[in-house]
Amino acid sequence: PKCLCLLLQAFSHVSRLLSKCQLDALEGLVAKDLIGKLEEKLNLMPSNYKKALSVEPEEIMYTTPGDVGIYYDDDGRKFVSILMRFWYLTSARLPEDTMEGTRVFQVALGEEGEAETKRLLSAHYEFQREFTKGVAPAWTITRIEHSKLLD
Repeated sequence: PKCLCLLLQAFSHVSRLLSKCQLDALEGLVAKDLIGKLEEKLNLMPSNYKKALSVEPEEIMYTTPGDVGIYYDDDGRKFVSILMRFWYLTSARLPEDTMEGTRVFQVALGEEGEAETKRLLSAHYEFQREFTKGVAPAWTITRIEHSKLLD
Protein backbone atom coordinates (compact mmCIF):
# COMPACT_ATOMS: atom_id res chain seq x y z
CA PRO A 1 0.00 0.00 0.00
CA LYS A 2 2.77 2.51 0.84
CA CYS A 3 4.63 1.65 -2.36
CA LEU A 4 1.40 1.91 -4.39
CA CYS A 5 0.67 5.31 -2.87
CA LEU A 6 4.13 6.54 -3.89
CA LEU A 7 3.65 5.22 -7.44
CA LEU A 8 0.28 7.00 -7.69
CA GLN A 9 1.85 10.25 -6.49
CA ALA A 10 4.74 9.87 -8.94
CA PHE A 11 2.35 9.18 -11.83
CA SER A 12 0.24 12.24 -11.03
CA HIS A 13 3.28 14.50 -10.52
CA VAL A 14 5.06 13.42 -13.71
CA SER A 15 1.86 13.62 -15.78
CA ARG A 16 1.34 17.24 -14.68
CA LEU A 17 4.94 18.14 -15.55
CA LEU A 18 4.51 16.54 -18.97
CA SER A 19 1.31 18.45 -19.66
CA LYS A 20 3.14 21.72 -18.91
CA CYS A 21 6.22 20.63 -20.92
CA GLN A 22 8.40 21.13 -17.82
CA LEU A 23 10.97 18.60 -18.99
CA ASP A 24 13.82 19.98 -16.87
CA ALA A 25 11.82 19.06 -13.75
CA LEU A 26 11.70 15.41 -14.93
CA GLU A 27 15.45 14.96 -14.40
CA GLY A 28 16.06 12.37 -11.70
CA LEU A 29 12.49 11.09 -12.01
CA VAL A 30 12.50 9.89 -15.62
CA ALA A 31 15.29 8.10 -17.52
CA LYS A 32 17.39 10.60 -19.50
CA ASP A 33 16.93 8.85 -22.86
CA LEU A 34 13.16 8.87 -22.34
CA ILE A 35 13.07 12.63 -21.69
CA GLY A 36 14.46 13.29 -25.18
CA LYS A 37 11.82 11.08 -26.80
CA LEU A 38 9.06 12.74 -24.80
CA GLU A 39 10.28 16.19 -25.82
CA GLU A 40 9.99 15.27 -29.51
CA LYS A 41 6.42 14.01 -29.05
CA LEU A 42 5.34 16.95 -26.91
CA ASN A 43 6.64 19.48 -29.46
CA LEU A 44 4.24 18.01 -32.04
CA MET A 45 1.26 17.64 -29.70
CA PRO A 46 -1.73 20.03 -29.71
CA SER A 47 -2.54 21.81 -26.42
CA ASN A 48 -5.76 19.83 -25.78
CA TYR A 49 -3.75 16.58 -25.91
CA LYS A 50 -1.20 18.03 -23.48
CA LYS A 51 -4.04 18.92 -21.11
CA ALA A 52 -5.25 15.30 -21.28
CA LEU A 53 -1.83 14.14 -20.00
CA SER A 54 -2.31 15.90 -16.67
CA VAL A 55 -3.77 13.70 -13.93
CA GLU A 56 -4.84 14.84 -10.48
CA PRO A 57 -4.82 12.12 -7.79
CA GLU A 58 -8.61 12.25 -7.41
CA GLU A 59 -9.03 11.59 -11.16
CA ILE A 60 -7.34 8.18 -10.92
CA MET A 61 -10.15 5.63 -11.05
CA TYR A 62 -8.25 2.35 -11.06
CA THR A 63 -4.72 1.04 -11.16
CA THR A 64 -3.18 -2.38 -11.59
CA PRO A 65 0.36 -3.74 -11.86
CA GLY A 66 1.32 -5.35 -15.14
CA ASP A 67 4.66 -7.06 -15.44
CA VAL A 68 6.97 -7.21 -12.45
CA GLY A 69 10.50 -8.26 -13.24
CA ILE A 70 13.83 -8.84 -11.52
CA TYR A 71 16.94 -8.88 -13.65
CA TYR A 72 20.70 -8.48 -13.54
CA ASP A 73 22.88 -6.49 -15.93
CA ASP A 74 26.27 -7.63 -17.26
CA ASP A 75 28.02 -6.14 -14.21
CA GLY A 76 25.89 -8.16 -11.77
CA ARG A 77 23.76 -5.22 -10.64
CA LYS A 78 20.22 -6.20 -9.59
CA PHE A 79 17.15 -4.30 -10.83
CA VAL A 80 13.40 -4.52 -10.24
CA SER A 81 10.87 -3.11 -12.70
CA ILE A 82 7.12 -2.67 -12.26
CA LEU A 83 4.85 -1.81 -15.16
CA MET A 84 1.77 -0.01 -13.82
CA ARG A 85 -1.45 0.72 -15.69
CA PHE A 86 -3.56 3.66 -14.57
CA TRP A 87 -7.11 4.59 -15.65
CA TYR A 88 -8.04 8.22 -15.13
CA LEU A 89 -10.74 10.73 -16.03
CA THR A 90 -10.06 13.86 -18.06
CA SER A 91 -12.28 16.72 -19.15
CA ALA A 92 -9.86 17.71 -21.95
CA ARG A 93 -11.62 18.07 -25.28
CA LEU A 94 -10.35 15.35 -27.58
CA PRO A 95 -11.51 14.43 -31.09
CA GLU A 96 -13.66 11.30 -31.23
CA ASP A 97 -11.95 9.75 -34.27
CA THR A 98 -8.48 9.63 -32.70
CA MET A 99 -9.67 8.37 -29.32
CA GLU A 100 -11.21 5.09 -30.43
CA GLY A 101 -11.58 2.61 -27.59
CA THR A 102 -11.91 5.22 -24.84
CA ARG A 103 -15.08 5.62 -22.79
CA VAL A 104 -17.04 8.85 -22.34
CA PHE A 105 -18.95 9.67 -19.13
CA GLN A 106 -21.34 12.42 -18.06
CA VAL A 107 -20.45 13.46 -14.52
CA ALA A 108 -22.85 15.61 -12.43
CA LEU A 109 -21.05 18.41 -10.59
CA GLY A 110 -22.27 21.10 -8.24
CA GLU A 111 -25.63 21.64 -6.59
CA GLU A 112 -27.53 22.17 -9.83
CA GLY A 113 -26.25 18.85 -11.11
CA GLU A 114 -24.56 20.36 -14.15
CA ALA A 115 -23.22 17.57 -16.34
CA GLU A 116 -19.59 17.61 -17.42
CA THR A 117 -18.26 15.25 -20.04
CA LYS A 118 -15.27 13.24 -18.92
CA ARG A 119 -13.32 10.66 -20.84
CA LEU A 120 -11.64 7.61 -19.30
CA LEU A 121 -8.06 7.25 -20.52
CA SER A 122 -5.31 4.85 -19.58
CA ALA A 123 -1.58 5.20 -19.12
CA HIS A 124 1.34 2.81 -18.68
CA TYR A 125 4.31 3.85 -16.58
CA GLU A 126 7.25 1.54 -15.92
CA PHE A 127 9.13 2.13 -12.67
CA GLN A 128 12.64 0.75 -12.21
CA ARG A 129 14.85 0.59 -9.15
CA GLU A 130 18.31 -0.78 -8.59
CA PHE A 131 18.48 -3.23 -5.67
CA THR A 132 22.24 -3.81 -5.69
CA LYS A 133 23.62 -3.85 -2.14
CA GLY A 134 24.92 -0.44 -1.11
CA VAL A 135 23.01 1.51 -3.78
CA ALA A 136 20.69 4.27 -2.57
CA PRO A 137 17.00 3.40 -3.20
CA ALA A 138 15.53 5.52 -5.99
CA TRP A 139 12.78 4.71 -8.48
CA THR A 140 13.13 5.93 -12.06
CA ILE A 141 10.41 5.93 -14.71
CA THR A 142 11.71 4.16 -17.81
CA ARG A 143 8.55 4.01 -19.93
CA ILE A 144 5.60 6.39 -20.35
CA GLU A 145 2.58 5.77 -22.57
CA HIS A 146 -0.72 7.63 -22.43
CA SER A 147 -3.54 6.06 -24.45
CA LYS A 148 -3.64 7.54 -27.95
CA LEU A 149 -1.57 10.51 -26.75
CA LEU A 150 2.02 9.40 -26.07
CA ASP A 151 2.07 5.88 -27.54
